Amino acid sequence: MSRNQNRPVERTLDIHGAFVRRTDLSGTSLRGANMAGADATNAILRGADLNNAILRGTILRGADLTDAKNLTIEQLSEAVIDDDTIPPSYVERSKLRALVQNISK
Repeated sequence: MSRNQNRPVERTLDIHGAFVRRTDLSGTSLRGANMAGADATNAILRGADLNNAILRGTILRGADLTDAKNLTIEQLSEAVIDDDTIPPSYVERSKLRALVQNISK
């Protein structure tokens, strides 16, 4: 019996470029997920764990990120967001608004 047989296989979600508009991903583990270029417009990500998720070019317009865990302003700076994007409470709305304005320029 191999030593590794009892060890759980760690998998990372790869949905880069996927169309996941209006998808309910509440409470999911998206740790390290590759979401680059995915269209998650109006997606529901309440309570999702986004630790080290790749959000480069991910469209999060109107997405609900209420209570999302481990989401950084740096990750959001790489995503496409708008005034309808609902950030987690620990992300200041003013910082998010400044981010949206910088992206729009």
